[in-house]
Amino acid sequence: MKALAVVAAVLALGGPVMADETADTFATRAQAEDYLAQALPRATAQNPKYTAKADGGVSQWLTDALTFAADAKGAVEVTMRESYAVTKSGATTPGKHEAKFCLADVDIADFSAPHDVTPEGAPARGVIFTCRKPQCIAARWSGQPSQADKTDIYIQDDETRAKILAAFRRLQSP
Repeated sequence: MKALAVVAAVLALGGPVMADETADTFATRAQAEDYLAQALPRATAQNPKYTAKADGGVSQWLTDALTFAADAKGAVEVTMRESYAVTKSGATTPGKHEAKFCLADVDIADFSAPHDVTPEGAPARGVIFTCRKPQCIAARWSGQPSQADKTDIYIQDDETRAKILAAFRRLQSP
């Protein structure tokens, strides 16, 4: 009940719901995995198209699939597959992105990306996964492998982003 009261108070004041306030939403890892597998593709599909301040390119990223597996120590490994399209100077370039990482190896946080903006000029908002050890994220860009120290997902809706962040954090615990 305390968490619901905090969420209600934050919403009444017009602020976003933070993940810690919804952390008790997922009693089990299975609940968090089921939620993410369904909610993340919907959330990215509802995002606006973002304009890059640097070059004016307009992009849209969609989560195509999200899968989970347990590593040898029981930690959750995540594989996210995305498709994207970037339109610049009238030409659209499609692509694919895949990121695979163990949740035990990353910090997960809410973030703003002021270099990408919504049609109204608001900064892109999302969830970022940052490695605790170098290059813990195995990525593929349109089939080409690479290693990364971070990856992110834009989720513009505050309430949805907070719940997705809470679900990923729940997967970090036993």
